[in-house]
Amino acid sequence: MKRCVILALAHCPVSSVVGPLEILLLADRLAAADPQSQAARWQIEVVAEEHTHIAGNGGVGLSAHCSLAQVTQADLVIVAAIGDPRLRSEPLADSTLAWLRRCHQQGSQMVSICSGAYVLACAGLLQGRRATSHWAVIDWLAQQFPDCHWQKDAMLTEDGDIACSGGASAYQDMSLLLVRQHFGDAIARQVARSVLIDLDRHSQLQYASFMPHRQHQDQLIHGIQDWLQQHACDAVSSEQLAQRAHLSERQFKRRFKQAVQLTPLAYIQALRMEAAKQALENSVKQVEVIARECGYDDVRFFRQLFRRNCGLTPSEYRAKFTP
Repeated sequence: MKRCVILALAHCPVSSVVGPLEILLLADRLAAADPQSQAARWQIEVVAEEHTHIAGNGGVGLSAHCSLAQVTQADLVIVAAIGDPRLRSEPLADSTLAWLRRCHQQGSQMVSICSGAYVLACAGLLQGRRATSHWAVIDWLAQQFPDCHWQKDAMLTEDGDIACSGGASAYQDMSLLLVRQHFGDAIARQVARSVLIDLDRHSQLQYASFMPHRQHQDQLIHGIQDWLQQHACDAVSSEQLAQRAHLSERQFKRRFKQAVQLTPLAYIQALRMEAAKQALENSVKQVEVIARECGYDDVRFFRQLFRRNCGLTPSEYRAKFTP
């Protein structure tokens, strides 16, 4: 019998623990009932750092099967989400990180759900590897762990024996991937039908929103950002912004990128894409009209840029997100 443990840390979103648990338990039951299945049986447990009681997000309590000290071997280790890692006031326990490194050294397959990638990165397991996490924190993770190759658009990443899932409900996609790997395609299809999961989600770009970086101290650039919030869809250039800031264009571009972490052009395009998404969701205007209102006279270029940024065409985005 193989062993899977799901590491649940304090204040974890409960769905990132019980979601994979229930999907893998279902796969194990379906495989056991299928005479054609050659899959091994699995023991699937929730593990806590010290005490078996875990205070999850929102005060929901979880009872773990065991503590880390009781787990000396596992074929599969899943690190559940931890909420927003930017809000953590205390570092992760050294003993927990050491336990993760030891499991990996012993041959465990390592998996993170959503912001659980932060835990694997803190343990040094993502260095030099491709990884993903929730789209809202992945730019911050890239700053904290520049040696990791963060894939912002990816719903899932696999790099050797380590896999990561994107934000929130991407635990479903990761769980199905694990079912396919360990129980086979036939069982994965049965599980997908049973729990109503799509088998073909590959990107989380369509769910992402642009959140301008404002955690800097450059008041001049803050003023430019405030102005762009109202005028990004106007005909505006880096030269005009530099004049507004009373800087040379070269000085402005360097200072803007240092503060905002994007070039002025990329920042303007991101604001325009958000405006386009809002228009697609909340109006019946034709795509051509929205393109021009968002600053793009070349509708073909707008469509290409929208798809590159959102993972869907404008029409596909409207069909998916319009009530």
